[in-house]
Amino acid sequence: MAPALSHKWQSLEDLPTNWRDLCREDLSAIQRQWKHDRALIRDGTKIQKIREEIALRWAIETGIIERLYTVDRRITIQILDAGMDALGRFHARGAISREARALIADQREALEMVLDFVGSARDLSDSYIKELHHRLTLSQETCDAVDPYGNRIQVKLRKGQWKQHSNNPMRPDGSIHEYCPPRFVQDEIEKLLELHLRHAGVCPEVEAAWLHHRFTQIHPFQDGNGRVARALITAVFLRANCLALVVRNEEHKERYLDALEAGDRGDLKPLVDLFADIQIGDLNEAIRSIRELRGESIIRMSETMAERAMHHKIQSQSNPGR
Repeated sequence: MAPALSHKWQSLEDLPTNWRDLCREDLSAIQRQWKHDRALIRDGTKIQKIREEIALRWAIETGIIERLYTVDRRITIQILDAGMDALGRFHARGAISREARALIADQREALEMVLDFVGSARDLSDSYIKELHHRLTLSQETCDAVDPYGNRIQVKLRKGQWKQHSNNPMRPDGSIHEYCPPRFVQDEIEKLLELHLRHAGVCPEVEAAWLHHRFTQIHPFQDGNGRVARALITAVFLRANCLALVVRNEEHKERYLDALEAGDRGDLKPLVDLFADIQIGDLNEAIRSIRELRGESIIRMSETMAERAMHHKIQSQSNPGR
């Protein structure tokens, strides 16, 4: 008897008609504050240092959340302080594995591809998504798959190529979460890209949540789909003058997985709110760092602006006729 389906795959849907109601005014306020404070720093190397730390944290965390390796929180902080060039030293003293070192390096290089993409005039394409997957998985040789008889097997990872086998995960209760069958992947990716390119003017937190959920609904590669999805939404946020979106394993994983499941049920709001909350936290930290660099006292102006915007939104929702 075939296992029961906990989720049956369906062709992807466009944005909900009420997507404007999901946008977060507090994130918009922080974006404006970040742009203002950033413009006051004349030494570009200081801004670059903040961005590099975020990029390195992204490269570390995107593999941890997929259980590709583990890195102790204390070691993560030390790596962030020492920088990317110090990865070899951490491996040499046994603080991170050889596999972790290679994957983190691949993921950091992939994020550089994202930065180049954001700085160019390129539209998102299937060829770029394949390039990104190839770079992210450069050091990964094999992955899990399911054969036509439902058996779990190990296969060679086809880097930068759509999956040939089903990759539907089994849940703890033995049921199956169904992703797009391999034969429909190209059609679904083309549909995803066509819709994404139509979404001009959509706030970044909503577009990122939609793009991430719909991409993982397809699950076009045999493995590495979560890493690619988080890279793609980072491009969305960077183009909106935000930061690379770092979903942290210890802080966000349970909420992240719950939000993706809510998306399966047609509700994108939990994922929108998670992404907005992460951006607000990291942008506030970046603003504090800039003010410290300027020698100013740390004040809560950015938080206050965000709180004021959120309060206004809540009041508007409570009194729609005003």
